Amino acid sequence: MSMIKKLGELLLPAELVWQDRHAWSPVVQESVRTINGQSIRFIAALSGGRPITLEALENLTWFDAQQVSALALLAAQAGAVYPLLWGEESYQVVFRHQDYPALDLRALIPDHPAGLHIGMIKLETI
Repeated sequence: MSMIKKLGELLLPAELVWQDRHAWSPVVQESVRTINGQSIRFIAALSGGRPITLEALENLTWFDAQQVSALALLAAQAGAVYPLLWGEESYQVVFRHQDYPALDLRALIPDHPAGLHIGMIKLETI
């Protein structure tokens, strides 16, 4: 049984990969040395800003033409916040426009009538 994956009301391919799921830490730390050599650490919990990069891999899944159009419309809404459902988990996300392009899709077979695409959706939690 595959889990349900949705961005807003758009159903995403079940085989979509969350490529940076385990490459993030909810803690930030910085360490500096004083002039006498003592180490001082600044540690804080992060709230929001977790990158979520979803990828349709060529040998695994694709976006169809309707999904591509719907994703383009979602990404074009400046400042819009969307619910992301990833199985039993849910997040509030925005497109990562500072990491251009936030929607990085390319045709699997150029000019193919099915309009299948692969690529990435770059999001971050708020």
